[in-house]
Amino acid sequence: MVKQNKEWQKQLGFYFDQNRCTGCSACVVACKDWHDIQAGPINWIRVHRIEEGKFPNPYLGFLFNPCYHCIDPPCITVCPASAILKREEDGIVIVDNAKCQEDSRCGISSFEITGLSLSYGEGKSPCQLACPIQVSVPGYLALIAKGRFREALDLIRQALPLPSVCGRVCFAPCEKECRRQEVDDSVAIAALKRFITEHVFEDLPFPLPQTNQGKIAIIGSGPAGLSAAYDLIRKGYGVTIYESSSVAGGMLAMGIPAYRLPREVLKRDIDYIVGLGVRIVTNTPLGPELTLDDLIGQGYGAILIATGAQEGTKLKIPGADLKNTLLATSFLHDINLGKKIPIEGKVIVFGGGNVAIDTARVAARLGASEVHVVCLEHRHNMPAVTGEIKGAEEEGIIIHDSVIITKILGSESKVIGVECLKLRSVEFDENGQPHVDLIKGTEHVLLADLVIFAVGQKPNLSFIDTSRAIEVSNRRTIVVNPITLATSRQGIFACGDVINGPTNVIEAIASGKKAAYCIDQYLRGYIMKARQTEDLKPSNIKVIIPADIKKEHKQQIACLPAADRVRNFEEVILGYGEEMAMTEAKRCLNCTGHLCKEVCPYSVPQFAFEANTKMQKCNFCLDRWIDHKKPICVSACPMRALDAGPLEEIKSKYGDTKEAEGFAYSLGCKPSIIFRPKKYSMEEKKN
Repeated sequence: MVKQNKEWQKQLGFYFDQNRCTGCSACVVACKDWHDIQAGPINWIRVHRIEEGKFPNPYLGFLFNPCYHCIDPPCITVCPASAILKREEDGIVIVDNAKCQEDSRCGISSFEITGLSLSYGEGKSPCQLACPIQVSVPGYLALIAKGRFREALDLIRQALPLPSVCGRVCFAPCEKECRRQEVDDSVAIAALKRFITEHVFEDLPFPLPQTNQGKIAIIGSGPAGLSAAYDLIRKGYGVTIYESSSVAGGMLAMGIPAYRLPREVLKRDIDYIVGLGVRIVTNTPLGPELTLDDLIGQGYGAILIATGAQEGTKLKIPGADLKNTLLATSFLHDINLGKKIPIEGKVIVFGGGNVAIDTARVAARLGASEVHVVCLEHRHNMPAVTGEIKGAEEEGIIIHDSVIITKILGSESKVIGVECLKLRSVEFDENGQPHVDLIKGTEHVLLADLVIFAVGQKPNLSFIDTSRAIEVSNRRTIVVNPITLATSRQGIFACGDVINGPTNVIEAIASGKKAAYCIDQYLRGYIMKARQTEDLKPSNIKVIIPADIKKEHKQQIACLPAADRVRNFEEVILGYGEEMAMTEAKRCLNCTGHLCKEVCPYSVPQFAFEANTKMQKCNFCLDRWIDHKKPICVSACPMRALDAGPLEEIKSKYGDTKEAEGFAYSLGCKPSIIFRPKKYSMEEKKN
C-alpha cells in the first residue's frame, strides 16, 4: 500500500475544463509514455475524441473517462475474485491484478471454440445479444444478486426507456438464449427487471437542458415514439410528441389489458420520460388541422412518424360483415379507454397471437359464458407468449388449434356460429399470408353469439398526402432507407410498426432508438453509410458449463388464482419479493465475464487483446503522488485544462459542475470528477 501524506488522505478527485481543451493529445501521449504503452489509438484510458459544431465555429476536444472513483463503486461489489477495492486513505479504486481472473471464475464463454476474433472485454453474453437493444443483462442481474437495486435500475435505464413496461410485457428473447437452461431453467430476466422497478423509489428527473438547436416532432406516443424521444432528449434536442388519442402510450395504453400492464405502471415510465423534458400533446392527430407541412413550418428540423399498426383486419369470408363481428384492436381500444361493452353468451376469437389471447381473456372478464380461441397454428407454434396461453386456459378459455374458420353463420343479420375445417399444416409467406393444407371431411360448426377477429394489424396512413413524396409500400407501410430510416421526403423519418408491420414492444423500442440515432446524425450533417461489421449472434457464443454448477430451478412467480381474477382486471402476475429476486439473480452463470465493465456507469474497465488479460484502467498515477506530483496528464497539459487533488479542494476551487458536453453522470453512482462543460451559444449550435 502506497503511503500518503496527510494532505492527500481524503477522496482524491479529478477536474477537466472542456473550454480550455484544444484536442492537442499531449495528455494521451504523456500517459502512454509514462505507463510504457505503445503508441496507437486513444483507447487505453477511455479518452474519446469530441468534434462538435461546424466551420467556422468548430469545437475539438477530448472527453476523459478515467476511473471516477465512485463514492460506493458497484464494480467492487460484483467482482467474483474480490480483485477491486477502494483505499481508505484517499478513496482511490485500485485493481489487484494478481487476483483478477485468477481465484474465481469470471466468464464461461470460449472464444477459441467460438472462433471469433474478440478480446475478453469485447464479448457479450447470449442473452444480451438476443435483446434487440442489448441491455446489460449480466450486469443488472449481478447488481440485484448483491442487493444493489438502485444501481441495477440505473444500468437498465442507460439503454431501456420503458423498464416497468418491459418487465411485464416483453416477450423476453433474452430468456430463450439463456445458457442456464442447459442446466435447469433459464433465469427469469424479465421478472427481475420488473422487481427492480417496483422496489426502487424514483423521484421524477429534472428536465434536461436543450444543448442542440434542433427541435424534433414525433408523431405517435407508442413504444417506438417514446423510445426515440427518450434518446433524443438525452442528446440535447427539444422533443415534442403528438398523440392522436386522449392518452399517451399507443398500443401500450389502448391494446394491452390492465391485468397485464396496469395503467399506473405505464404512467410511471411515461412520467419519467416527460420529466426529462419531453412534451406530449394528446388529442392531436395528423390530418387537415395539423399536417406535416404545418410541423415543418413550426421550425422542426426533423419529423419522426411512429404511429404503429393499430388498425385491425377481418378475413374476407362469408358472414364477416354480420352484426356481432368485431375487430380485436377496436374492442381492446374501447375497453382500455373505459367504454362499457356488454358481453353475453359465447364468444369466438379468431387468431393465435397475443392480441387474440388478450381479447379472449378480456371477453371472459366482461361476462361471456364461454370463450373459444380458434387459430391456424398448432398449439406449440402459436405466436402468443406461452405464459399467456397457459393463463387463458386456466381461466377456462378453450383453444382450438390447427383450425380455420371458413364461414360465419348468421340469422337475421346476427352471428349464430362459425363453420370450421381442421388443418394438416399452415405456412406463412414473407408477406404474412397463410397457405393452408386442409383436411377434407373435417367440417364442423362452433356456436357463437359474438366473433372477434384478431388476425392481423396494419398502419393507418390516412394522414399521409402521397402527392408530397412519402412512398408507401404494397403492404401499406411507409418505405424508408433501411440504414437511415429516412422516408422519401427529406427531414421526415419513420420507425416501428409503421415501417415493419406488427412486431412487439422490444422490437418497436429498438426501432425507435435507431431512429433517434439516425435523426441525430442527420441534424449534425453527417452522411450515414452501411458499415461492414461482424454480425454477432447468440448462437455464436459458445460456453462451457462448469461441472460444479448445481441444479437450482427457477423461482416460481406467484399469480392470482384463476377463480379470483376471471371477473376483474387486477394484475394477474404478482412478481418477486426481495429475497426471491436475489436468489433468482444468483442463478446467472455470468457467461461472458467482465462484470466490472458491465456494471460501471462510466465504461471505465477495459481489457487488452492478449490472452488471459487483466483489467486495465487509469491508476491516477499513484506513484507520482508520493513525490507531491499530480497525474502525468495534469502536468503535461499545456492549456491547464486538467487538475487533480482532494475532492473537496477541487470543488472549492472550481465548483461542483455536474454536466459536460458528451458526458452524463450516473444517477446511482456518484463520482469524484468535476467537469466544466463546453458552453455554446445557440447561434454557434446553429452554425
